Amino acid sequence: MKKISLLLLIISLMAFFSSCTAREYENFQELNDGSKLQRGSITYSFYSALPKDSLRGKQIGIVNGDKKHKVFEVKGFSSDEWIIEYYDVIMSVYSLYKADTVDEIPNELKQ
Repeated sequence: MKKISLLLLIISLMAFFSSCTAREYENFQELNDGSKLQRGSITYSFYSALPKDSLRGKQIGIVNGDKKHKVFEVKGFSSDEWIIEYYDVIMSVYSLYKADTVDEIPNELKQ
């Protein structure tokens, strides 16, 4: 009975740790020296510095495969329209990007 319990514990631990794989993020491409980002067919243009840190949502991607160059969603908005870019180094700022198809700027994102 002890051997069966130990075997079940080992199998459970193996299953748990195998499910804890690294998160796969979407890959964004940097264009025009950083003034534009591209994900698939969507091109985003720099809009402004992030007006409120509370707008930053969860991380959804990285830029050019660099794990320090992060892309976040904007809380309350579709990532097909608005994203936040951040390069994780000293003195970096969060930058707001809008999809080139966006015509109307919501009040909470205006500077």
